Amino acid sequence: MKFYLLCITLAALAAGFSASIVKSPSSRSSLYYGYIGPGDRLLNRTYVRQPAIPNTVQSQDVIYRGNYTTRISAIQVVEIGYTQYATPWLLYGGIGTNNVSIRIQSARGYGYNYVVDIWGR
Repeated sequence: MKFYLLCITLAALAAGFSASIVKSPSSRSSLYYGYIGPGDRLLNRTYVRQPAIPNTVQSQDVIYRGNYTTRISAIQVVEIGYTQYATPWLLYGGIGTNNVSIRIQSARGYGYNYVVDIWGR
């Protein structure tokens, strides 16, 4: 009976460990907000690059502040080259406002290479 319980426990643990393996994302980590319409122009283009540093998580903020008549209509954060599993996200501002802040954070031990385009009127 003890042997039977031991086998069941080991099988349950093995099933739990195989399900908890973290797989790398296969898709690219780009960010798109809004639409580029007729009459919109490129307000800002920023290239953000950080080489890999072993066992380190790196991040950088991209901040755009337009004048009070500027309205942002689209934000594109596009990964350049092969994927390095970084993550971009919007901190504040965005569509319909005149300012935006975007943070790009690397995976542990990796770097990143992005181009950030901000479109508006």
